[in-house]
Amino acid sequence: MNHPLGVAANGDSDDINTWSGIPHHLLRAGRESGFLKAGLDLRLDNMEWKRKIWHASRLLRGERPRGFQYSSSFLRELGRKTVEECHRLELQEVISHYQLLPATFLLEHSILTSYYIDTTLQELFSTHEMFTWLNEKVARKAIEAEAVGYQAASRVVTMARWVRTSLQDFYGVADDHIHTVLPGANLPEDAVHKFLNQIGPTTGPDRFTSKRPFQLGFTGKDWRRKGLARLIAAVEILNRAGIPTVIVVIGNLPREYQGHPDIRPAGFINKSGEVDRFIETLASCDLGCAPSLEEPMGIAPLEYLRLGIPVLCTAAGGLIDVCDAAGPASILLGKDASAEEIASELETLARNPDSRFLMRDYAWKRKEHFRWERTVLELERIWGN
Repeated sequence: MNHPLGVAANGDSDDINTWSGIPHHLLRAGRESGFLKAGLDLRLDNMEWKRKIWHASRLLRGERPRGFQYSSSFLRELGRKTVEECHRLELQEVISHYQLLPATFLLEHSILTSYYIDTTLQELFSTHEMFTWLNEKVARKAIEAEAVGYQAASRVVTMARWVRTSLQDFYGVADDHIHTVLPGANLPEDAVHKFLNQIGPTTGPDRFTSKRPFQLGFTGKDWRRKGLARLIAAVEILNRAGIPTVIVVIGNLPREYQGHPDIRPAGFINKSGEVDRFIETLASCDLGCAPSLEEPMGIAPLEYLRLGIPVLCTAAGGLIDVCDAAGPASILLGKDASAEEIASELETLARNPDSRFLMRDYAWKRKEHFRWERTVLELERIWGN
């Protein structure tokens, strides 16, 4: 690559609050290496009146008024803003996290497009049953536009291997057009370095007690999809078996679990304003848990691993890739693992300190792999740098 390269998302790529901070962290690491020049600000602040008109017109037609962000009206404005931003930033190619960035339109303006995605729209809409509430005509046209974009793109990079199947089988993207690169942990490296240098490697107690229970970390807003219920049921089994265990829940804790004796709610932690508390909370856990029912990628276990903490995951989407990268620092259960199966794995680990210490030791040695700098290095190889 011998031309300036930028990052695009549905929003401001340099804002840590855009798409879980993924564009922001990629951009930071890419700028440091010289691979990336800038992030595009694709906030469409002037679209509210168009959105209202669009909603009204759908209602008049007897259609569902949901899905404006996938409509041709929205995408035309997105394309126009992208060209404007590329000219302003003197960019000749963009890496888009948004599946609908109009690659053919950008190509007409001599701007190349590549995609770096966690899922396809077909999979997103189907898995989350979004066809049941989206305007289906708009959703189908969006998927058609997505397919055209992939064909016009220079390359499509996926965050997990499972997405390759969707690209090939549903969208007809050629195998040699697809690459896979695991993302990094969405944590600021300066804060991570400072913390890790202070604490050094830790192992945990030989035996868990009521004063020092087995601490499992759980992070996520969508607690149903991420499997909190079956993790709680597993922990209840452990406690009945005489292994004191608690779940440190970061994020949304549903009302039915508030006050649960086996849960320590950390609440929502803003990583941009409370990053030290976020890191300390993760690091207090003996094991990061992602027992997801569905998971396109799974950033949360990457954050635990970046801090040298082993993880337990289910074989849902990108969590398979996470565990492959983590190796002995991970436990991978079946996607449909029951609470009893999860409890059995946790009990084995809790009763065998040597196994836990080996997992923690490997996680500590492997932690540098989960930096965005490694992601950028792999992207540079794909781009031929």
